[in-house]
Amino acid sequence: MDNPNPEIKQVKRDVLAADAPLEDTIYDLLRDIRDPEHPNTLEELSVIEKENISITEPDEYMKAIVRVQFVPTVPHCSMASLIGLSIRSKIQESDVLGEEYKLDVNVMEGTHDTGDEITKQLNDKERVAAALENQVLRGLVDDCLRGVAHLREVPQ
Repeated sequence: MDNPNPEIKQVKRDVLAADAPLEDTIYDLLRDIRDPEHPNTLEELSVIEKENISITEPDEYMKAIVRVQFVPTVPHCSMASLIGLSIRSKIQESDVLGEEYKLDVNVMEGTHDTGDEITKQLNDKERVAAALENQVLRGLVDDCLRGVAHLREVPQ
């Protein structure tokens, strides 16, 4: 376990309005993903924060970029790729983003020893598809999304 005593924040649950901004909808979608090593959510561990979700104006290809940045609990977190993969999977499987959006999932700059490489992997469609075809990895992602990842041994 990389961080045996993470800082845990108290979270306030608000009911999401039907006409909530897309950033709020995405945050609400991600807040209950479980950390792979702890029985806490990414929200409770401050891995995701509402202010780290942004949407840019459409680019030259007429796509707006939805950027979700996350902060691992420690700079050497071995679960950062799995956390990012869980975030990406949750958003993609929810169908909350239409064709007019491109999703970028990033490790917040300067918060992880290999954040640039992890970010590159998380935004490479072929690598993500290959990772999710691996039954062990897919099972770990599903556990995070269902809230039981901390109960399973995570391969290094």
